[in-house]
Amino acid sequence: MLEGFNRIGGDAINVGHYEVLNGLKYLKNISNKTDIPFISANLKDASTSELIFKPYLIIDRGELKIGVAGVTSQLPDTSRSILADDYIESANHYAELLSNQVDIVVMLVNADRGSQGALVDQMPNVDFIVTSGSVNMSRANSPQKEDGPYMYSCGKQGKYLLSLDVNLRDIKKPFIDVTAQEKKIRSINKRFDKLQKKDPNKTLDEIYAEKQNVLNLINRYREDLVVSQEAIDDAVNTIQFQTIPLNNKVEDDDELLAFVNESVKICNALDRKKSAESAKAKKKSKKSSRSHHGHDH
Repeated sequence: MLEGFNRIGGDAINVGHYEVLNGLKYLKNISNKTDIPFISANLKDASTSELIFKPYLIIDRGELKIGVAGVTSQLPDTSRSILADDYIESANHYAELLSNQVDIVVMLVNADRGSQGALVDQMPNVDFIVTSGSVNMSRANSPQKEDGPYMYSCGKQGKYLLSLDVNLRDIKKPFIDVTAQEKKIRSINKRFDKLQKKDPNKTLDEIYAEKQNVLNLINRYREDLVVSQEAIDDAVNTIQFQTIPLNNKVEDDDELLAFVNESVKICNALDRKKSAESAKAKKKSKKSSRSHHGHDH
């Protein structure tokens, strides 16, 4: 997986549940196998009480400075070599620290789904929260808190690419996610087109003059259009969000495809080896139990 990330490219990897399962030695070993920096603002070496990795990094994108920090609440109970500070306190500490140095603060949070609902209220100084640890996926019409922070979840097994286009014009103004408003406008216009098909030469008011319930619906749609358009027009700093499905319509990169195919071969071979060893162990266990003639216990 790390080799795949290396080939694709990336700015940071937030250390979470799966990275820490095999302990500190393994974690440090795999972190040395990639040029992409591991970050964690709340995981510490149990022997020194020092952070294992840098808590954040600052990325320059044109004239923008973006601060990215990462935390997790998913440290296994069996962990002995790694300690975890409270992930909310750690996130807020570094968000406040970064807010004086950058234009945008992004917090990567590895947490179970039950904890994710409260993150927006718990991290007021963060602009964007991107979560992992749940198969929940954000959609264009996912409800967001007005003025943020804006929270997004990437879904299951990398099946979708989550994309955020951020337009920052005035650092003193809040971000506005216009995605839902744009989607509502498209949806209403499609409904109008469907209603119009009954008679393209007449207005909707003329077509449905005898159907007050339809006219009421049309008027409500018109009011919604005005509200959505005003929200877009008034927005200074905008966010446009989309999830791009990674399906067979996406053109393959030959080099990456060859790497994926080879990786799948290796995984399948390991699965077959594990199954064979498991079957052999079961057979041996059965043979051993049949040959046992001891006393009752």
